[in-house]
Amino acid sequence: MSHLLAEMKRNYQYQLPLIRFYLILYLVGVFIGTVAAVLLRNHFSEQAQLLFGPENAANFFSAFLQQLLAFIILYILGLTMVGVPLLPFFPLYKGFSIGLLTALVVILSGVRGLIFGTLAFFAQNVLYTFLGYFLCYSSARLSVSLMDLLKSGGKHGASYRAFLNHTYRFLLILPLLGLGALWEWKVVPLILTLF
Repeated sequence: MSHLLAEMKRNYQYQLPLIRFYLILYLVGVFIGTVAAVLLRNHFSEQAQLLFGPENAANFFSAFLQQLLAFIILYILGLTMVGVPLLPFFPLYKGFSIGLLTALVVILSGVRGLIFGTLAFFAQNVLYTFLGYFLCYSSARLSVSLMDLLKSGGKHGASYRAFLNHTYRFLLILPLLGLGALWEWKVVPLILTLF
């Protein structure tokens, strides 16, 4: 047991700079989304009121497919050598979307909007962001391995096992994406009725 804890601590310390980088990108996205909502509030106000109506909440399949598409793109980026420079766009996108949604809810409903908007949109987005980190990390490792394979002329680099591990990580994420979609389908409409 102590060996497992030591291994987990070593992995955490190894990944800490990447976690910080990912978190900074996410927070930059939140800031950009918030600024966009404030600057475009007059343009978005009518559409936002429709968007935040409980009857317009996403059904399970649309919520799941929307997230699945983003995670398929992350998975495919790991299979390419150009994946590493494109992966930082995921936390920026996730941060932007949560910043925009939460800021619009606050603009439309004030403090009540902050509370209910956070409950309605933050919970599943935190899950998606957390899962996205693990898939981004896996994609980056595989992409770097592919670059090493190309540089070494096939002697060192990506292995079939690395590809399988990347695929297993992707498949393990799918049920958790389903939990987030379930939240969007069942819980978000209930929260939005409280506005």
